[in-house]
Amino acid sequence: MPARVEPVEEGRPGPADMEEAGRRGRESGDDVGHGEMLLCGGARASCNIGPSAHKGRAMAETDRGEFEPGFGPTDIGALRAPLRIRSGWFLLLPACLAAMRRSIDAELDERRGFQWLAVAFGTGALIYFGLPREPVAAAVAAAAGLAAAAAATAYHTGRRHRLLVLLAVLLLGLAAAKARVEMLDGPSPGGRSVVTLTGRVIALEERTGRRPRMVLDRIEAAGTAEGPLPRSVRVSLRPGAELPPLGTRIEARLLLMPVPGPSVPGGYDPRRAAFFDGIGASGFALGDWRGAGEAGWPGPRLLVAEIRRRAVDRILGIAPGEAGAVAAALLVGERGGLSDATKESLQRSGLAHIISISGLHMMLVAGTAFFLVRAFLALSPALALGRPIRGWAAVAALVVATAYLAISGGSVATVRAYVMAAIIFLAVIAGRPALSMRNIALAAFVVIALEPESVLEPGFQMSFAAVVALIAGWEAWRDRETDLAGDPLFPGHGLLRQAWRGVSGIALTTIIASLATAPYAAYHFERVTSYALVANMLAMPVVSTLVMPVGLVALVLMPFGLDAAPLALMTAGIRIVLGVSDWVASLPGASFGAPPVSALPLGLVTFGFLWLCLWRLRWRLLGIPVVALGLALVPLMGARPDIVVSAEGAVAVRDGTGVLRIAGARAGSFTAGQFLEGESAPPDPSELARGTACDAAACLLPAGQGRLVSRVTAPAAFAEDCARADVVVTPLAAPSFCAAAILIDAARLARSGAHAIRFAGEGGPAIVTTARGENPRPWQ
Repeated sequence: MPARVEPVEEGRPGPADMEEAGRRGRESGDDVGHGEMLLCGGARASCNIGPSAHKGRAMAETDRGEFEPGFGPTDIGALRAPLRIRSGWFLLLPACLAAMRRSIDAELDERRGFQWLAVAFGTGALIYFGLPREPVAAAVAAAAGLAAAAAATAYHTGRRHRLLVLLAVLLLGLAAAKARVEMLDGPSPGGRSVVTLTGRVIALEERTGRRPRMVLDRIEAAGTAEGPLPRSVRVSLRPGAELPPLGTRIEARLLLMPVPGPSVPGGYDPRRAAFFDGIGASGFALGDWRGAGEAGWPGPRLLVAEIRRRAVDRILGIAPGEAGAVAAALLVGERGGLSDATKESLQRSGLAHIISISGLHMMLVAGTAFFLVRAFLALSPALALGRPIRGWAAVAALVVATAYLAISGGSVATVRAYVMAAIIFLAVIAGRPALSMRNIALAAFVVIALEPESVLEPGFQMSFAAVVALIAGWEAWRDRETDLAGDPLFPGHGLLRQAWRGVSGIALTTIIASLATAPYAAYHFERVTSYALVANMLAMPVVSTLVMPVGLVALVLMPFGLDAAPLALMTAGIRIVLGVSDWVASLPGASFGAPPVSALPLGLVTFGFLWLCLWRLRWRLLGIPVVALGLALVPLMGARPDIVVSAEGAVAVRDGTGVLRIAGARAGSFTAGQFLEGESAPPDPSELARGTACDAAACLLPAGQGRLVSRVTAPAAFAEDCARADVVVTPLAAPSFCAAAILIDAARLARSGAHAIRFAGEGGPAIVTTARGENPRPWQ
């Protein structure tokens, strides 16, 4: 008698049914396993499994009363153990897929899929910036439109539409990035030229120890200009030069040139940053500027810029020195007054995030406003009991956050923080949950739609990674929270418990945020801080309870001239923070170079991190092995280059001891700093040229594995150095007879920009990476 498993009432076999089927199978000589029971027990089918299945197929009865072939054993009782184990694994796969589908359905029922739409939108923007050539705008728009139409059709007809929706949103992100670039694309000079220009001053920048700079728009040439003029130009003045007032039109004679590209392939790209700031060229003022007519109505943008400038002058006038410069960075977003020593100290201690206006500062300012307004309104029992003062306080906090965004300069991190704060306070006004992954996804949509290029920036990546990790950690803590409250064990027990919660909260927040942002910090900066937890545990309470709340009061009182006392108190707190930073930065091993992280490991880490944080059920733990795989690939795919050549022809060569030696860039220059960025043991500035042999015509730099690199600066050296050097680098046009294995001359530098060369072992091929491909993108 074959064993028959009947469907249970809810569509799945229960434990009693499985046990009974197993007993009957054993009595009839059939070895019915758990895998078969999972496969046969379904909502609309029952399976006959028994000796009659010797033909290798089982018959499944469908809800129409018909029979369809199903999976079944050939002769279960006679199967040997290895075959039985193999069959069990084979039958386990459908069960795993079914369990995964149920998990997806459960997650989507909780509306967790919306977060992945934001991920798809950002991925589309990333794909656009990673394309080897510029796509056609019409093709991008058509692809996005067709994908959206297909997704909508599938949804309305009841067919599977989820993957189509993801594809459509991904293509919309790509289209948004393309549209942004098309809006900003404009003329740029092809080379250097001396020209007299007039323009309106729209930005000023005073930098400690560096040339002051200004940005001009509405450019006009005083004489005949070669080619079209850029929309705006960034001009560097002579050291100590006086800056003109914002909004005025000036005339100046400039050495005009394209904005320089990256000094290292994959490094910081000034040209891309300038492109998305709307700047088409850079220049040096040859002499002093002079006025050129009436300024006219400056507009709201320049009015806000002037307010920011006066606020910086006011802050530095009351609190000069490094503490005042930090206060200007916190309140107005102006970091030009910070010295290199202070920046280095904050970076080594792990406190550099303090001087970048982000979610912490925005929520401290807006949260302080929310608390103060609500507390003031609560003084009236009639308002507290009869009016929605919580919503009123949220409106006031939103106004304060908007003003803080305007006065802070509007960097990517600040815009992200403002969007997130606005969504939170709008949720409070509407009576919805304030902190949720859904709000994070909405903020990501808004920021990427406004500035798609932000997905490439460390501020965007680290900011969102920290917030996503903190909210995921908070959700996990909330789901497992236990009520620890009880009768006090001794006097003051409740106060100590609250203090412990505050300290542990800061520690846990720092650990989560540090772990979440570490991969992106290593990718962009190639540095790791060892004592960030200690520094943040000591400094953040001062920032949260003293520096930022008092700073908000100083901003409010500044128009009335009553800000001296709050600024004095604020800078006193900042001095405590700087003292902590200097002490932590001085500890042995406070900061060290991280191994270079390539795009593939970072992508795997990001995907695993998002999988772990954006889902709620246990299957999110599958993200952990993906993160582990990405981290394991870092040392395998992150070898440093042996030779780096800047776009101007400066060269850095790794000698036999693994230390970079530099020719063509002086110590302390931007190019030298880019060469040495991320080096675990950078040489002393006085040792940068050690081991090189230079004369008036060329420099010889010995590389590892017996190779020789020559940097030629005079035509007379080509004949000799092209014959004996393995790599020849020159900012000149190389002669046709130069037979070096690798030749990088002026034409190649102009075409491809900076170069990085890595040799695959002794005698192995050279792997060459360039900053620009064969088809340069608009910002290149």
